[in-house]
Amino acid sequence: MQLPIGIQDFQKLREGNYVYVDKTQHMLPFVQGGYYFLSRPRRFGKSLTISTLKALFEGKKHLFEGLWIHNQHDFEPHPVLHLNLPGVESRELPLSVGLTLYFQEQAARFGLTISDRSARLAFRDLILGLSKGGKVVLLVDEYDKPLVDFLDDPEKLAEHQDLLKSVYGTIKELDEHLHLVILTGVSKFGKLSLFSDLNNLYDASLDPRFAELCGYTREELERDFAEHHGQAQERLNMPSETYWETVKRWYNGYSWGQHSAVYCPFSMLVFLQNPVFKPYWYETGTPTFLMKLVRKQGYTPFQLEHLRAGEQVVSTSSVEHLDPISIMFQTGYLTLKEIQPSIYGTSYTLGFPNEEVRVAFAQNLLQEYTDHQDSQAGLLGVTLRDALLHQNWEGFFEGVNATLAGVPYEIFPRKEAFFNSLMHLMLVSTGLPTLSQVQTSKGRMDTVIELSNQVFIFEFKLDGTAQEALEQIRGAGYGEKYLGKQVLMLGVNFDSASKSVSEWTSDVINSSG
Repeated sequence: MQLPIGIQDFQKLREGNYVYVDKTQHMLPFVQGGYYFLSRPRRFGKSLTISTLKALFEGKKHLFEGLWIHNQHDFEPHPVLHLNLPGVESRELPLSVGLTLYFQEQAARFGLTISDRSARLAFRDLILGLSKGGKVVLLVDEYDKPLVDFLDDPEKLAEHQDLLKSVYGTIKELDEHLHLVILTGVSKFGKLSLFSDLNNLYDASLDPRFAELCGYTREELERDFAEHHGQAQERLNMPSETYWETVKRWYNGYSWGQHSAVYCPFSMLVFLQNPVFKPYWYETGTPTFLMKLVRKQGYTPFQLEHLRAGEQVVSTSSVEHLDPISIMFQTGYLTLKEIQPSIYGTSYTLGFPNEEVRVAFAQNLLQEYTDHQDSQAGLLGVTLRDALLHQNWEGFFEGVNATLAGVPYEIFPRKEAFFNSLMHLMLVSTGLPTLSQVQTSKGRMDTVIELSNQVFIFEFKLDGTAQEALEQIRGAGYGEKYLGKQVLMLGVNFDSASKSVSEWTSDVINSSG
């Protein structure tokens, strides 16, 4: 069967001989009716979920043959209003005009005539008109698109927020005419009246019942894509265990619940089409304003690996005061690593979901600090990786210093943490498993790269000596936990005046052979 890359229409997928991962069991609470909001990052199957529910409530039972829900639902038809907000014009036309035109187009499909005086009235008339045929199922895909697209334009953002507040606020007063309301999006913007006035809208984003609704589990990948995985293993010439470990490291790790992690569906499909480990999901678009926000707020890359956050950060975003951590979680750059409930409230630990995001985020943030372009950032990672694996330290630190030289003078604080952060970004960009600020019983290692048979331990000093850094690795016994592997120590000194690596020294402290 064909891989459903880019297919978001359920009927097209089912009739076109594409692989379909049966998620209908997870949709049962929706089918029973109610008011729901579901947040997931882009490319995670929100649109396909909405399209599936649309077909179900339109009574297209034949499309569900062989699926879990086929014998669990009566498939009684409802009037279904499916609104796809990315299809609303908001750049060439004012959003108010774009929405009104869009609602009129939808009305024409059903033979209805609605108001053209305002988007709010047009929306209200559309639902009331449809309700003459029964209780309406309202499915809104990417409700927040007119907001997310203008996060870097405060004036437009405020205008769009007020308009959507008016339009979505209509839903509650139409309760008697609605069977099911689902709104999907990336962010839950807390000050939109959708989540204050419409207080019966249930946020299902972190509900365990929906933790595996979007994204693939390992079981689903092995069951539904067995042939494709077999071909990928053959092309990569990898034994099964190594293959699955690598796939997991690159594409698994997204979590919206305590004990559940899923693979990015878009990345897995593109990877199976052409088995090369690279950041497919990340390449589909990273907002530059997010990188600027992270740098402006002063977050170090180490903090982003392991962050503590409260309920507000993971559940809502504020349009007026953009929090990069909240945005990074809701857009998929960070995910839940741990949930800690208590009588005082729930706290969360966040981190990068996988290597795909870590590597690409490091390359993008590095670009924000330097004058590198996309292609240069990718090339730097390859150059440093090759030099490191061949222990070509001259070539390695030549690449490091060329990158440091690209950091504008006015944003270059002469602090050890800043040099360490840039080194971390450069090393993560190699795609090698890189950890920084690693705590041990005898101290904290600056950076460690652990491979199957080698370990690289870096210690950095600012305006000191490379030998001093090397002696710290030895004295603290950092290499002791890696006995059985070749352990390479690297002492590195940064010079604040020249903003470069002034010297380095290396040694091998034990060997597997």
